[in-house]
This record gives sequence, structure tokens and C-alpha cells, in this order.
Amino acid sequence: MKTLFQSLQAKLGSYAGEHLATTLRYQDRHGNAIDKPLLEATLDEVAFAIQTLSAEGSAIHRRRSALESLYTLARDRGCLGADTVGAIASEATK
Repeated sequence: MKTLFQSLQAKLGSYAGEHLATTLRYQDRHGNAIDKPLLEATLDEVAFAIQTLSAEGSAIHRRRSALESLYTLARDRGCLGADTVGAIASEATK
């Protein structure tokens, strides 16, 4: 017999259901991290978790973009794959 969570996963479909976590994580208005079992969460807490994940996704995107810019700068200056970032920075900031 399926659990309630497994039934919810099935209702959402294979892709969304397999990525549904059993616990929500969000930040409260004081910046504290809250972990709450999904089946005990309110719909507002689901919205807070969406906002938290969106902010995390944006931060990941910014860090990835910064690394891509660093990589492009280094390759444009002829740096090699074995060069350290310190050596690249020394050369690029002259």
C-alpha cells in the first residue's frame, strides 16, 4: 500500500513527483532556516519554500556566471587549463 506522500508523488506525475522532497526548507521573517515535513506544511509555507529556492537558484546562477566570465577572460588571454587562478589573476590585472 502506498503512503500518502507516495500517492501525492504519483498524482504530480513522474518528473515532478520524483523531485518532491519530504521536507520543506524556508527562511522565516527573522532569517532562521525552518525545516518542516511537507505533509504538515501550510500552503503559505510552500510559497515561502518556493521563494527560498528561487533565491538560492539566483545565487547559483550568479556564481556560475562569474566563473564563466573568469574562464572566458583566462582563455581569451591564452591561459592553459593547468594555470592556477592566482596566476591568471596576476596576468589579467596587470
